[in-house]
This record gives sequence, C-alpha cells and structure tokens, in this order.
Amino acid sequence: MFVASTQAASQKLLFLTEHSPPFQFTNESNNVAGLTTTVIEEALKLTSYDYDVKIFPWARSFFLAQAKENTCMYLISRDKEREKLFKWVTPILLTNDYFIGLSSRTDIKVNNIEDVKKYNVAVLKEDRTYYDLLKLGFVENKNLFVINDSTSMLKLLTKRKQIDFILADTINVKYRAIFNNMDYDLFKTYFKLNKKPIELYLACSLKISTEVINNLSQAINKIKENGTYDKIFEGQ
Repeated sequence: MFVASTQAASQKLLFLTEHSPPFQFTNESNNVAGLTTTVIEEALKLTSYDYDVKIFPWARSFFLAQAKENTCMYLISRDKEREKLFKWVTPILLTNDYFIGLSSRTDIKVNNIEDVKKYNVAVLKEDRTYYDLLKLGFVENKNLFVINDSTSMLKLLTKRKQIDFILADTINVKYRAIFNNMDYDLFKTYFKLNKKPIELYLACSLKISTEVINNLSQAINKIKENGTYDKIFEGQ
C-alpha cells in the first residue's frame, strides 16, 4: 500500500469521467462502472484515499477537473495545449480514432483525410478529436459539428441525415450500440485518423498535491505490473 500523509489521506478525491461504454458508464445500480473505472478503483485499493466517482458530459468534467481541488478526470489525451492545465498521472488506455458511418451508405468514398473533409463529422465539445480536426483544416458548422453529449452519437448517424461520420474507437462503438439497443452492423469503419495508438490518461487539477499524484501513479503502475490490469481487459 502507498501510504499517504495524514493530511493527504484525509482529503477526499473526486474522479470525473464521461459516458463511454465499455470504459465508463452508469450501471443499473446508478454507480459508475466500466473497464477504466475498475482500473481506478483497483489502484485506489492500494492507497488510503477516500473518493467518489461521477459521470458528467465531457466538457463539464474537463472544466471541473481544472477548477476544483483534489479532482481528477479520465480518460484524457495529453498534448501541448493541455499540458499546463493539469497534473498528469499516467496513461490508462490506448485507443484509436476511426471515422464511423452507416454501413448502408453506398455513396461514401474515402481514401484519405481530404476525402473525409467532403463530408460532415460530429465531435464532442472540448474533446481532443474536435481540436485534432480543426488542426487538419475542418471548419465548424461547415464540415464539423459540435455536440455536448456523447450518449447520442450513434443516434445522430441514424436520425440526422446531415451527419455522415462520428469519430470513435471500434470497441467503443460496439458497446455504445449495445447500450442503446442498436444493431452494431448498422455501422461501418471508413477511415482511421491516427497513425499510432493514442494514450489516454488520468489527469488531475493543479490544486492537488504532488504526493497524491505520485501515489496514484505508483498504484496504477503496480496493478499493471501484478497482472490486475490485464485481467480487467481480458476478452476486449
């Protein structure tokens, strides 16, 4: 166990995340569950911290994790723009971004990112995918549409004809379909955006002690070393 100082241990930590099955979601008991939530909980068993886990829309979690003391969020990518906004713990998950559309769309032809720009892509507000596409030349309200809640992303493709793609990991799409009682075969992977896997982190407010950051990092690395992490993700 990574024992915190008396003062640090007495401070309750708040972990924020978004709805993104199978990694994070609210279960039937109204508790936050999922694969990466389990990673956080297993790591915290090695510490003396009391904590809560809550789900909010991505943009709200992103804001609160910067503004509130002793608050962390997962999963979040790390880049130059975000580096100074948080204290970074450690990567939790590797992911890939795919342009996902309806499998029934015989009119969509894409071989490169320039082809994708001819279509309309929906992304989450303040999400890394939003900023990634802006850097690649996508234009908001032209071929880039911003939404506030990831819960409805698959429904956008089936109900709003002006939306051609969303950006998501294929595992994520599979479980979003299950969660929404939708047929996974309705959706098709058209194009992969990233060339190498993207690291998604646990990151915390600047208003948190370095001791807590070090203890969280050591605890997560420990469950990676002892096989607990791999057992959580078996079969995925």
